[in-house]
Amino acid sequence: MERPGHLHVEKKSAANKATSLAIVIAIHIAGIAGLVAALSSGALIKQLQEIKATVDTQKTPPKAPPPPPPDLVKPPPPVAIVPEFQVATAPPPPVTTVAKPPPAPPAPKAVAASDPLRAIMRTHTQPAYPPISVRLNESGTTLIEVHITTEGNVDNCKVVSSSGSERLDTAACDHVKRVWRWQPPTQQGVVHDVSTQIRITWDLKDAK
Repeated sequence: MERPGHLHVEKKSAANKATSLAIVIAIHIAGIAGLVAALSSGALIKQLQEIKATVDTQKTPPKAPPPPPPDLVKPPPPVAIVPEFQVATAPPPPVTTVAKPPPAPPAPKAVAASDPLRAIMRTHTQPAYPPISVRLNESGTTLIEVHITTEGNVDNCKVVSSSGSERLDTAACDHVKRVWRWQPPTQQGVVHDVSTQIRITWDLKDAK
């Protein structure tokens, strides 16, 4: 009875695998043996040194420094453009010129009342009796006319009617000119000088 054919194929494959494995092992053994021989002779060390020397001589050139960064200039801030607006103004109102009325006529000035001559009574005193006239019993009435200035005093005196004694007449004028005063008269507010007559009575009873 014959054996199946696939059994013969399996036997051949197993034999081939064993042969290949034996060859690979033999190659590895030969390589290891060669390596050991080379190490023992120093050839491998020399070859390693040459490789190292070759590697050392081929130094990598230094890299160039990177270029400086570009000078970035900050752009100016944007300028806002404000549009110009022109507002039309209304025309001014028309100016109406009003004619000024003519000035009123000045009011008539009030006419000041006329003031008469007024005596300042405290100054109108009796003149002193002359001592000689007392001893001689001289008496009488002297009528004099005086001129009164705008200041109210007397600047001139004259005898209109004598008392009979020149001594008494002179005493009358001297006393009136020296002592008597008036408030001069006014006419429409203007002061005027004036003349008036004065009567002085000489009585011996006033001398005692």
